[in-house]
Amino acid sequence: MVSPAAFAPGAPAPSVAFARPGGRPVTTEGLLAEANGLPLLLAFFKTSCPTCRLAWPYVQRLHEAYGGTGVRVVGVSQNAENESKIFFEEFGKATFDLFLDPEPLFAASNAFQVESVPHLALVSPAGVLDEIFSGWSKAKMEALGSRLAGARNLARVPIVPPGDLVRDFQSG
Repeated sequence: MVSPAAFAPGAPAPSVAFARPGGRPVTTEGLLAEANGLPLLLAFFKTSCPTCRLAWPYVQRLHEAYGGTGVRVVGVSQNAENESKIFFEEFGKATFDLFLDPEPLFAASNAFQVESVPHLALVSPAGVLDEIFSGWSKAKMEALGSRLAGARNLARVPIVPPGDLVRDFQSG
């Protein structure tokens, strides 16, 4: 277990295995290698979580805006594979990769100190934790989009579209 003081921006990201649906596990380092020099955004969620359902379209929007050019977005489900796929395909319509961290162990969630979902962890290409936040925050999601765009000199895309009446904050 990583000590709370060591688990903060600037600390090394935990090295843990994530289950790939229908395939072999992949480690944090493997996901970073697959990101090809981009930061890695791990979006931990649970299908029954109302705040995850609120945040999910905006995680997808972040992926649509910067996935593959400014970040690699990965959903990490705390549910069984079949339940996670239904959430991805029917509710979230996510086009980024899905990995599993199912009950009862929650090994990846515990390593990343997930206490509530959604829980976002941005890991630099060097494997360092850059940003961590739980719940829904419109301001933090917009700031994350701006940060990703600025780091690669990409056109800034609003993650929360103008006029969208989504609430400013909701705890996980």
